[in-house]
Amino acid sequence: MKIICPDGNGYSYYVQAVDTSRYTRAGGVETFLVKAGDYWNGPDGSDALNFRERCEARVTTEDAVGSTHTYAFHLKIPTDYAEFSPKQTLGQWHNGVYDSVYNRYENGEFLICLNNHDSDSFVDYPVVITKGVWNTFRYTFTWHPTNGAVTAVVNGKTVVKAGGLSLVPADASSVYFKYGIYRNMTKGLIAPDQQASYRLVSRA
Repeated sequence: MKIICPDGNGYSYYVQAVDTSRYTRAGGVETFLVKAGDYWNGPDGSDALNFRERCEARVTTEDAVGSTHTYAFHLKIPTDYAEFSPKQTLGQWHNGVYDSVYNRYENGEFLICLNNHDSDSFVDYPVVITKGVWNTFRYTFTWHPTNGAVTAVVNGKTVVKAGGLSLVPADASSVYFKYGIYRNMTKGLIAPDQQASYRLVSRA
């Protein structure tokens, strides 16, 4: 189901969730919960067919290719967050076909990943985060197929600063942001419950 939300800070959005019990918004904090079999668009939808479990905010305000935008948020995963493989995605920037940039978390390791299928390029950057506290993230992107740029600052430390990137496919027209929890599963694999919270999410 779609949970329609009030406008965010510089963006409009809705939440992709199996039902309203998976998402809460209170006191400026958004909390996302994913359980096994959480296919937000139903048993016959694309998520169920591809074993993709999620509770994610989908930003409908998109960035045009050629533009520069800054995103920021605070992220907290609880101290008892279930460590699990395969990966969980805790924030992604999608070009309409696949994610150009995403935050990957798997078994205690957090990575910021730059991904371009057209140029067969994939680079990841390790990031140190702490469970049970708010971790601060700030990204500035220039979306371009040959001269893209990324700067990412996590907890006050610059962890990515790169330019001249093939950051989006040549035929991409825009990029949109998603945040929450997304899991790309396989048939028969049962995942634990997982929860993450976000606050001060902004797009500028």
